[in-house]
Amino acid sequence: MEATEIAGTLIINDEGLLLLYRKDQEWWEVPGGKVKDEESPTQAAVREASEEIGVDVELEKPFFSGEFESNNELFLWHGYIGKTTENPEIQEEKFSELKYFDAEDIDEEDLAPNLRQIEPALRRVLRAKT
Repeated sequence: MEATEIAGTLIINDEGLLLLYRKDQEWWEVPGGKVKDEESPTQAAVREASEEIGVDVELEKPFFSGEFESNNELFLWHGYIGKTTENPEIQEEKFSELKYFDAEDIDEEDLAPNLRQIEPALRRVLRAKT
């Protein structure tokens, strides 16, 4: 089974971790998506943030790369910690809400499979921001 390569940005600021609610999947996820043939994962993460929430992000460092399975499909996900000075706003209809979460909040939410597998690390990085 060949993995689909995807990339995303974990935007973390004083308010917490920015997540988008994806109606069709009924889960929260970070801005991100498929890596195109002509781009690197870092380029994809920056492009997807622009397309999905209308902001330019600056990637600060890699956070996680690894495989996960969802709906019998294999994915290779690259997650980067990034920041933006702009106010994010939903740009795509597949998302119904944009919200910041702290370490305790994410325990109560339905997270995308790639975020569920790194949930302990997410809580640690969110607690460290304060």
